[in-house]
Amino acid sequence: MPEDGVNPYGPGYGQGEEIPASDIVSTPAEVAAANDPAAVALRNAEQQTNQAALQAGDAQEAAAQQSATLDKARAQNTIANQRSTKNNNDWRVKLRLAPKADYLYAAPMPGILKPLKDTGGVIFPYTPSITTSYKANYATADITHSNYKGYFYQGSAVEPVTLSCPFTAQSTVEAEYLLAVVHFFKSVTKMFYGQDPQRGTPPPLVYLTGLGQFQFNEHPCVVQSFTYELPTDVDYIRAYSPNVNNSSMLAQRQASNSTTSGSGGILGGLVNRLESSGLPQGGMVAKPAPPTLASTTQPTYVPTKMNITITLLPVQSRQQVSKNFSLRQYANGDLLKGGFW
Repeated sequence: MPEDGVNPYGPGYGQGEEIPASDIVSTPAEVAAANDPAAVALRNAEQQTNQAALQAGDAQEAAAQQSATLDKARAQNTIANQRSTKNNNDWRVKLRLAPKADYLYAAPMPGILKPLKDTGGVIFPYTPSITTSYKANYATADITHSNYKGYFYQGSAVEPVTLSCPFTAQSTVEAEYLLAVVHFFKSVTKMFYGQDPQRGTPPPLVYLTGLGQFQFNEHPCVVQSFTYELPTDVDYIRAYSPNVNNSSMLAQRQASNSTTSGSGGILGGLVNRLESSGLPQGGMVAKPAPPTLASTTQPTYVPTKMNITITLLPVQSRQQVSKNFSLRQYANGDLLKGGFW
């Protein structure tokens, strides 16, 4: 019971009236209970628990952010490694002669094979279809009074390798390259004979490279057959003669785009074209000289698209097989990097 003369509802409030929380007056007993050491310790423990929970949540969020950052960094590092120079080597399929060869496109005067000299061999412009077959040969023996045959291992071999690839030509330069490719495969299937210094030598070895070191890595072979098709349903383009009148449009484009003094830009190209037109200058009425042909070579036509198929015979020397071959090293990939089929 409240003491006499003390309003239990606080000053200015009557019974039944709503008292704001800020105006509630604590009794001495309530104040004593609030200041009790046990109550104070409980409140402090609750506050510490709440703070620890908040800190744990912050730690979990920070750990999640750190994990996401690490995952992003790993992904970026993976992409950087994939784009590094060691993974960006030229893996196109290529056939070339021996490094010290002095014949065909490597001759001092290669003729129409010169485009291959600039690329160091035949580079297939598109990924070719390559068929390779590995075979183990076994002899059979009919065993008397037996339900099964006996098989005796004789030897293993790599069967002929077939490459098929389309070639395209959309410019004079590409037409000359395609013509060189065709003529190279024609030539590499023939032996040295007659007037050749190497007469009597069989067709030369070629080396197949492409698709990475564990696919074809300087694998030696010889060209057994070469087949190409000249289709009738595509356009044909000139090689060694860019246009109808046998003049070099490439030289004219270079002249029109020249940056030398007095001939640069569009105006310079216009002046060059006017000067090369053969028209009289000023008041001159002299008859212009006949045009000079850029080349006396007759044009050769190649299709803008054609398919080429070649058959290669894998070659491994007796010395390589006897001194270098090991099935263990072949199986782990070491010999693939040395050109073993």
